[in-house]
Amino acid sequence: MAERLAILRLMENERKRILRQRAEALHLIRLFFRGLGYLEADTPLLAPFLIPEASLEVFRTRGARAGTVPSELYLIPSPELWLKRLLAEGSGSLFQLGRCFRNHEPASPLHEPEFTMLEWYTVGADYLQSMKVTESLLAYLLDGLELAPTLSFRGRKLDCRGPFRRLSMAQAFRDSLGLELGELSALEDLRERARSLGVLVAGGDSWADLFHKLFLSFVEPGLPADRPLLLFDFPAAVPTLARRKPGTPWAERWELYLAGIELANCYTEATDPQQVADFFRAQSEAKKEALEAHRVDRDLERILSERLPPCSGVALGVDRLLMILLARESVGAVNAFASS
Repeated sequence: MAERLAILRLMENERKRILRQRAEALHLIRLFFRGLGYLEADTPLLAPFLIPEASLEVFRTRGARAGTVPSELYLIPSPELWLKRLLAEGSGSLFQLGRCFRNHEPASPLHEPEFTMLEWYTVGADYLQSMKVTESLLAYLLDGLELAPTLSFRGRKLDCRGPFRRLSMAQAFRDSLGLELGELSALEDLRERARSLGVLVAGGDSWADLFHKLFLSFVEPGLPADRPLLLFDFPAAVPTLARRKPGTPWAERWELYLAGIELANCYTEATDPQQVADFFRAQSEAKKEALEAHRVDRDLERILSERLPPCSGVALGVDRLLMILLARESVGAVNAFASS
């Protein structure tokens, strides 16, 4: 009995320690961005419309004021639709720490239907400048949490000191598969190479579908994981709101990998009217086949084309970051409450 009580006390103390470290990390994030002059935003969790993103499923609900007809509302998968409105109104650089929601997520240690996201936008910056801000943020957190820059996570040593390793998507495909991704712009060419590698190719697969199958099966598992990795210049054929690099098949986008885990996504934000219109049209059509279809934020399409200032945005999964920094096995373990 005494041994069981001792174990319970240890577990209780460990839970308190994690909660304190989480609270301190959130405090430090706010201090970091306020110190750089960013405005902290606090935007709604419920929205009457969303940005169409075919790869995400959302939560739907219904709401009404007393005596009115209920209307459909959605829990936000990110605060992007609100933050970009503030940017268009002249807010300047801003950030938000808040809860986000994604439905039908995989059952894995890296996913929870409700999670904490840090999203920030730097006015007048591009994706390369956002790399430097992200490196500085991680260094600031390590120092503030009094963590050594060399960590151990899942039995693997991780050196978090900057500058982060940088790897282009073209080079990653070259290293992993010997493919020149930039030369495979035709759908049939990519189909043929995918089949030759044993990938199951469905009749309705788009270029982006095949790219993701190749990336997730062959490239991502082999990415170097001993240091933070910035994987940059994604194919422009993958539909996003990242600005395209003129005269190239690439978009100004990067993803941050820490210990081999995808942690953050960054764009130089697109403002070209044709690109924005193409994105909303294609993704709205694809969204009709979603498990949880939703109304589309059409007003944002106009805002992005006409009023959004040149800027770069980053979305970072706070729970995943803390899971790695605090050497826990799941994102649920760094939350006061988890769904599983």
